[in-house]
Amino acid sequence: MESEDIAKLRKALRSLGRPDLAVLLDNAKSDLRISDTYGSRLFSRLSEFNIYCSPENYSKLSKLPPTDEEAIQNAVYLIYPTQDHEPEIYKINYLMDFEGVDRSYIVVTGRLGEISFDYVHQQIAKCHQKIGNADFDGAVTNARTLIESVCLFIYENLSGKSYKYDGNLGKLHKSVADLLQMNPEKYESQNLKRILTGISSIIHGVSEIRNAQSDSHGKAPSSQTYRVDDRHAIFVVNLSKSVSEYLFLSYIKAKQST
Repeated sequence: MESEDIAKLRKALRSLGRPDLAVLLDNAKSDLRISDTYGSRLFSRLSEFNIYCSPENYSKLSKLPPTDEEAIQNAVYLIYPTQDHEPEIYKINYLMDFEGVDRSYIVVTGRLGEISFDYVHQQIAKCHQKIGNADFDGAVTNARTLIESVCLFIYENLSGKSYKYDGNLGKLHKSVADLLQMNPEKYESQNLKRILTGISSIIHGVSEIRNAQSDSHGKAPSSQTYRVDDRHAIFVVNLSKSVSEYLFLSYIKAKQST
């Protein structure tokens, strides 16, 4: 599970304009190694900030150029500024988290990490955490919330209006598709129509499986619904992340053309 300090560090990196580095700390953990040696301030203690991350992210973090290392260092200093009676960070260590969940089956979305809406990042982290904790119903719920959040972000930023969301994800996506010029009926190409129709079908499917099989509603004793297991949750989370990134990339292109 992502530690509180890592959540703050990821937020600090995004505020510093480095969402690419924030992505590398996805679901990482951290701790402080506080020494008995006093630092430069009154009763401050020299300390090391340890970051425990997945093997794949460790290989990237351990090869960062000096400018990227400095960006992470500056973000850590925002969390732990040098003050009297506080830890004084003098070193940052990147370590492999061998006890963490193997999430190699979860798709990686790079550009979605750039979205300036923390609630989206929270939903992605919760999807990962809940799959890791075998809370597959919960992962499906957060997967739908991810798509909802990205759609609401796009709608309000492109239209300049608030959206009164009533829980109808299909209607919300259609409003966003109108803004992004993504409605299938607007195109003659059958291949493009299939792709855009497929996106709508995926969103509808995620919405329905969440309504029918996730933990968002109670169930009657007579209900015969199947239980969401790891394959369903992984598939739904991967679909939701991929569709959300596609919508966000389409939003970026739309903003650039205005």
